[in-house]
Amino acid sequence: MAALGVVLAAAGACAVVPTSGSPRVAEEDNSRDTLSQPYVRMIATKPRPDATPVDIVKGFQAAMASFDDPSLAVARQYLDPSVEDKWDPWRQTTVYESKLPPEGVPVDELKDAKETTVTLRGTAVATIDAEGRYTPASGPVVQSFALARVGNQWRIDAPPDARLLSADDLKRDYRQVDLYYPPATSATGLVVDRVWVPINPSTGIPETLVRRLLAGPTKSIRDSVRSAFPSGTGLNQITVEGDTVVVDFTSEVESVADDRIDAMKAQLAWTLGDLVTGRTIEIRVDGEPFRGTGLRFSPRDTSQFDPNVLPAQPQAYYMQDGKLQRVKEKGGEAVGGAAGEQGTKFTSPAVSAESPPRVAALVGGEGVWVATTVVGSQWQRWIPGRKDTLTPPSWDRYGAVWSAEWYGGKQTRVWQAQEGQPHRVGLPADLETRRILALRVSRDGARVAMIVQEGRGESLEIGTIARIGQEAQIENVQKLDSRSNQDIVDIAWQDAASLLVLSQGKGGQELSTWSVMEGMEVPDAAIKLDAQAEIGSIVGAPPDYVLASADYDGEIRTYNVDKKAWVALAKDGATDPVYPLG
Repeated sequence: MAALGVVLAAAGACAVVPTSGSPRVAEEDNSRDTLSQPYVRMIATKPRPDATPVDIVKGFQAAMASFDDPSLAVARQYLDPSVEDKWDPWRQTTVYESKLPPEGVPVDELKDAKETTVTLRGTAVATIDAEGRYTPASGPVVQSFALARVGNQWRIDAPPDARLLSADDLKRDYRQVDLYYPPATSATGLVVDRVWVPINPSTGIPETLVRRLLAGPTKSIRDSVRSAFPSGTGLNQITVEGDTVVVDFTSEVESVADDRIDAMKAQLAWTLGDLVTGRTIEIRVDGEPFRGTGLRFSPRDTSQFDPNVLPAQPQAYYMQDGKLQRVKEKGGEAVGGAAGEQGTKFTSPAVSAESPPRVAALVGGEGVWVATTVVGSQWQRWIPGRKDTLTPPSWDRYGAVWSAEWYGGKQTRVWQAQEGQPHRVGLPADLETRRILALRVSRDGARVAMIVQEGRGESLEIGTIARIGQEAQIENVQKLDSRSNQDIVDIAWQDAASLLVLSQGKGGQELSTWSVMEGMEVPDAAIKLDAQAEIGSIVGAPPDYVLASADYDGEIRTYNVDKKAWVALAKDGATDPVYPLG
C-alpha cells in the first residue's frame, strides 16, 4: 500500500510511514475494512558513517521500535558483528515513559578511545515477556551500553537481551488482544488469555492473532485449558473473498476430532472478534476444502462458547423483606422456591447461570445451602460450616458453588460443591495460612479473585484454577493490589477478564476496574462515587452493567453509562444486589 508521506522520527533512525491516507498518529479508522486497519509504521535506518557513541545508542533504540523489520536486522547493524547473532531481543521487552535521554562521554574526549559506555535513564512502565504477558513496573530504568570501535566505527558490543520501547512505541506497534481456548474439562465454553502482540505490517493483524493463538496459551492459564487445534497446526494465510474470511491452515488441522470441531471454530471466531463481524469464516487446508467437503460458519454460530456466559441483558436480583427478588420493569417479584419465601433467614445470595437458576446462600449459621427457583423447592446444605467462618458463596459456570473457610482460627480451606457433594480445593502453602475474606470465581471458570488478610491490611489476589475431573487446584496466585491506606470493601467480576474493586479510604469510596491478566487498573474506567456514598456491595455484568447497594438508605442503584450517574432501581430496604455468577 503506497504511503503518501514520510515524517522523520525524532531519534533519527526510523521513518514514520502511515500505511494509508495522510501522515497522522496511529488510530483505528472504523469506516474502513476492519481486516486492514491503518497504523503508523516505523521504518528503521542503518547507522550513519562516523556516528558518535550517543548517536549509535539512539539509533539502536529507535531501530528496536521498528516492526517493519520483524527480525530487527537493521538494529543488529548497530552491534559489533561478533555479538549480532547472540543478541536475543525477544526474551523481554521493557516499556518506559516517553524518553530515555542518553548519557555519554563528550565526543572530544573520545579521539583516541577504543571503548566507552553510554547510559539510558528513565522511568519504567511495564515489562512484556516472550509469551506476551504484560506486567506493570515502576522505578528507574538504567541501561548501560558498552561500545567498542570496529574499524573506524563505533558499535555496541554488549547489548541487553531485551528490547527497550517507549510507551508511545507500545501503543503504535503492539496490540492488546484476547486469545480464547476451551477449558481442560469437556464442558462447552472458552477461557480468555490476554496478551500483547507486536504487529507485523507484512502479515497484518488477523494473521498475527491466529499465529499467536496457534502458539498456545500463556503459562498462567496453561493447566486450565486445552486447545482444540491439533498439535503442529500452522497457518498458511488469511484472505478475503467477498464477505468470507478464508483461513488456510496446514494439513495437521484435519486431524481434529469430530467432537472438537465446534470448539476449534469458536476459538478462531472469538479470537478474530470484531475483525470478522458480519462475515462468514471458511477454514481451508493447503488451499483445499476442509476434509474435501468444506467448513464454513458464521461467528454467531459460536455464541454458546461465550466466556462471559450471560446473555446481552442479564437478569438482576436483590434482597428485600427476607426474600430474593427478581428485577422487573416495574418493581420486583419474588423468585420461586425457598429463596423467595420468608420461612428461613439467609444472607449473601448468589445465582447460577442455568435455567431455571439456582440460589446459593449462607443459611442461618450452618453453612452454604442451595435451592432451585422452582416453586416448592427447599434448601439443601452443600458446604457445612459456620456463617462467621465461610465467605459468601460464588457459582462457577460448571454448576459448582465455591466458598473459603477460616478453619480453627489458623487455616484456610477452600471448598467447591456440586450437587451437594463438597470437594476440598488444593491451595498453595502460603495461602493456607492466610485468611480469605472474599472469593469470587470468574465467569469463564478459570480464575478466582480473593481479598486476603495481610497483617493489618488486605491484598487483592488472583489465582488460576486447574481442574482434573471434579478435583480443582488454585495455582499461580499473584497479588493484584495491596492497599495500605484503603480497605477493600467488595469485589465483583465485570466480565471474564475485568474485576470491579470497591475500596474505602480517608477520602471516601472509590470504584475501580482492573485488568486481572495485566495486573493493572484500567485507565478512565473508574465509576465516580460520592465521597459519602457508603456503598456496601457491588456486582457487575458484561459489558458495563453495575449494581450497588446503598447501605444507609436501603436502596439498590444501577449505573447509567451514558449519563454517568447512578439511578435508583429498588428502595425500601433493598440490599444484596446480584447478577448470575461473578
